[in-house]
Amino acid sequence: MTKKVKIALAATLQLGLIASIGDFVGWPYMDWVLGLTVVSFILTLFFLIYDLSKD
Repeated sequence: MTKKVKIALAATLQLGLIASIGDFVGWPYMDWVLGLTVVSFILTLFFLIYDLSKD
């Protein structure tokens, strides 16, 4: 995995953790954070597929 894929995966995991804790606690706007998590996960998959296709 390249550095770009690792950074995207780390950002996705952090956003997912924030969204799950925030939803449990009742913070506002957690549906937006969850949406960003999904978008970030999709970008991570695209980066991973592109990285694997280069080899």
